[in-house]
Amino acid sequence: MTGQAPAAAAPVGPVVPEPALRDWLADCLGTAGPFTIRPLSGGNSNETALLTAPAGRWILRRPPAAAISATANDLGREFRVLSALAGRGVPAPRPVAYAPAGEVTPRSCLVMEFSEGYPLTDRWPDGWPAGVPIGDAGRAAVEALAALHGVDYTAAGLDGFGRPAGYLERQVARWRGQYEQNHVRDLPLFAELGDWLEASRPAQAAPAILHGDYHLDNCLIQPGPPARVSAIIDWELATIGDPLVDLGLLLAFWGPERAEPIAMPAVQALTRDPAAPSRRELADYYTSLTGRPTRGLGFYMVLAFFKLAAIVEGAYARFLAGDVDSPYARALARDVPALLADAARMAESA
Repeated sequence: MTGQAPAAAAPVGPVVPEPALRDWLADCLGTAGPFTIRPLSGGNSNETALLTAPAGRWILRRPPAAAISATANDLGREFRVLSALAGRGVPAPRPVAYAPAGEVTPRSCLVMEFSEGYPLTDRWPDGWPAGVPIGDAGRAAVEALAALHGVDYTAAGLDGFGRPAGYLERQVARWRGQYEQNHVRDLPLFAELGDWLEASRPAQAAPAILHGDYHLDNCLIQPGPPARVSAIIDWELATIGDPLVDLGLLLAFWGPERAEPIAMPAVQALTRDPAAPSRRELADYYTSLTGRPTRGLGFYMVLAFFKLAAIVEGAYARFLAGDVDSPYARALARDVPALLADAARMAESA
């Protein structure tokens, strides 16, 4: 098992940290090393690497040289929420140390424990046991999400971490603004979906801690039996707000109910298995675990893809500007319009 799969086409192999980073790692980890850093796949907002030394292994997270946005690359936020969740029954990596930008290196640095588990993307990973179906993984993801949404954020010390009052009302304006900041092409569906969301917004659910980017690719899963999430990863978009926003993204990426071409097939290929449980089955399972009703899920699924399109259009703008070049960034030429088209179909059937 691996905490994350090695990058498919990593530009470099393992590297030795620069002296300032090496000395900081030695101090916060209590070992002199020597350390090596190996890039991992995933973590498209922030760089994720396997940090190894004779004494152990950890995960090192740093923002890319050209950040998508302040919120999408806020590792201080990730460190705070992971620290608050430690020991509260949520499968999340234990944070070890954090240094803001300029304190150790020009970029911020976050070190966390290494977590065993499989990330599920477009194919079953090497070592995944035969006979463990996608439905088991889906139910495990719902169980982990229910555990997160059950945490009392005030007791966890997260008062002020977000602004839960009016959270849902602010979403369309916020992500419209994000899209306009990175405007590189006309996407008429983005404006149309924003209008639909404003007209269709339900009453906000009781607030909870949100992961902010919750789907299978951000869960490390151990197949069991029973299957379980060993760690939810990539917390930089976490906040306090309507918890159905998290469930909406998980379910928007779930199931075979959509026309081709689908957006981001690497994220949702496995979830489209005809034998997978339906969105409604997973939503009802969430309700059975949390007691929260899940009416109006169509709104939350549309909002999920509207928000995601606004965020990753920033990565596409970086690609067009020559700041980044990767298969992920190149694929956004079609993935962002496909996200919006999928969201439009969900709005029609909501």
